[in-house]
Amino acid sequence: MNSKERVLTALRREVPDRVPVWVTVVGDLADRLAEVAGIPADPLDAYLTNRISHAALLTSLGNDVVGIGATAPRAHPTRTRPDGLVEDEWDFLYRRVPHAFGTYLEIVSRPLAGIRSAKELVSPSHFAHYRLPDPAAPGRFDIARHSAATYGQTHALLGIVECTVFEMAWNLVGLEPFLTDMALGRDYIGPLLDMVAEYSIAIGLQLIALGADAMLTGDDLGMEIGPMISPALWRRWLKPRLQRVFDAYRLASPDIVLVYHTCGSVLPFIDELAEMGVQVLNPIQVTAQGMDAAWIKRAYGDRLAFCGGVDQRQVLPHGSPRDVEQEVQRRIGELGPGGGYLLAPTHDIQADTPVENVLTVFEAAERWGRYPL
Repeated sequence: MNSKERVLTALRREVPDRVPVWVTVVGDLADRLAEVAGIPADPLDAYLTNRISHAALLTSLGNDVVGIGATAPRAHPTRTRPDGLVEDEWDFLYRRVPHAFGTYLEIVSRPLAGIRSAKELVSPSHFAHYRLPDPAAPGRFDIARHSAATYGQTHALLGIVECTVFEMAWNLVGLEPFLTDMALGRDYIGPLLDMVAEYSIAIGLQLIALGADAMLTGDDLGMEIGPMISPALWRRWLKPRLQRVFDAYRLASPDIVLVYHTCGSVLPFIDELAEMGVQVLNPIQVTAQGMDAAWIKRAYGDRLAFCGGVDQRQVLPHGSPRDVEQEVQRRIGELGPGGGYLLAPTHDIQADTPVENVLTVFEAAERWGRYPL
C-alpha cells in the first residue's frame, strides 16, 4: 500500500498493511527537525498553520497524511505592525512571547470583544462593519492546490477546517464572555455562529474540490476534568450548525471521510457525533478524565475510527526515547487492533520536545505497527 491507500483503509475501519502516521509540530520544533533531516521547514501563513505546514519535511520522516487548508490571501498577509504587534486577516492582534525554545503568539485583542447584541454585527457604529474574511479571496487556495498536485496521488489529503463553529466564534469574542452569553441566550450568538459555519462550509467545499480525501473539522469542547459546556448548550447552539457543515460536505462528496477534532474530556458528545456522521474521532486526549483509549476503542470501535492517542503532554516532551517507544506501542495495542487507527500525537508536538523523541515516534510506528499486530 502507499500512504494514501493505507490512511483511507484505516479511516474506514479496515486493516491496512501497517498503522499509518500523522505527526504535526510547532514551528520552532520544525526548524530543529529541518536541521537533522536536511529538508527546510515550510511554515505557512494561516490560522492554525501547524496542521498544514512542513509537508516536505514531515513526509520525508514518515507522515502518511498531508494537511491542506486555506491560507492568508495575497492582499492580506499576516503582518508585524510598527508597534511590534502581529495582525492577521481576522483582525486579531498578537504579541510575541519568548520562551526557552523560541516564541509563541498570544492574542491581545479580539475583533468582537465587548459585543452584546445582534445589531452590533451590522451597525456601522460598532466593530467597523466587521466581516469574516472572504473565503474566495485571491490566493486563498494557491498552496492547497500545489500540495494537492504534489501529494494527492501518494498521500492522503486531509482538508483542515478546525475552529469550525464554536471555537472560532468564541475566539472572536473571548471565551468567558461568549460562554456567558450562550447561557444567557444573547441574540448575537446564533447569527455569529451562522456566519462562522457558512465560512467553514465555503472553505471546506473548496478543499473537497481540490481533492481532499477527508475533512478535519473541530471545536475543542473539553477540559482536563470534563466538558467546558453542557450537552444541552451544545445541542441548542452548536450541533445544528455543525450538522449543516457535515451535510454540505457530504452533499459535495458522498465518500468524504469526516474527522472531528475535540480536545479534552468529551465522552458526553461521542455518541451524538457518531450519529451526525462523524467517522473518525481525534485526538483521544488520554490525559483527560475518562479518555481511556482502550475503553473508547471497545465502546465505539464498531462505529468510529480513531486518530491520536500518543501523549504529547508528558511522554513526548519529558520521556526518554524508550518511554516514547513504549507509548507508541501501547497506543497501537489499544487502538490499532482490527484497523481503524491513524497514529498521531494528542496535539501538535510542542517546542520543548527533543528531536530524538519525534524521530522515535516514526521509528516505533514502523516497528510496532505492522499488521497483524
